[in-house]
Amino acid sequence: MVLGLTGGIGCGKSAALAVFARLGFNVVDADQLARSVLVRPDVVQQLVARWGREALGADGLPDRAWIGRKVFGAPAELAFLEALLHPEVARLRLAAVADATRHHVVEIPLLFEKGLEAGYDCVICVACSDEVRLRRLEARGLSRADARARMDAQMPLGQKVAKSKHVLWNDGDLSALEAEVKQLIARL
Repeated sequence: MVLGLTGGIGCGKSAALAVFARLGFNVVDADQLARSVLVRPDVVQQLVARWGREALGADGLPDRAWIGRKVFGAPAELAFLEALLHPEVARLRLAAVADATRHHVVEIPLLFEKGLEAGYDCVICVACSDEVRLRRLEARGLSRADARARMDAQMPLGQKVAKSKHVLWNDGDLSALEAEVKQLIARL
């Protein structure tokens, strides 16, 4: 079984993924795969060719915060970055779930936005209230305005919930989320 896991920013996708891992699932974090591709020398070379050395941090590796600011609200720059990363991330993602003897959960924040839902036995959305999301994002160091802007830039959470086969509501603490995941696994 290969499950797709999605949800809005600040909803707790990574926390849910960690619960699946503790319960024996092979878990794959598409964002982590993208980070591994981002630091490959061939990718770094293309970033510098497009944006100059200012795209790199003092360590010579891509400055993800700088890149995030560069592509946020700039469709052409985002398209460049996605074209650079997504084909290799897709290849790595498929390789990570190739073991047919295991159950897999793949966390992809933009699963619906990128039209990837067909590749999964079912899609699970992690959701919570906007106020909880804002508090979590502020705890990560974002201003309320920046957190709201990032939330607004994504597909509305209600649409992700409606498109998903299962929803994990994550307004509570980690033990409540773990209980929801266990109930879902029992149903599956």
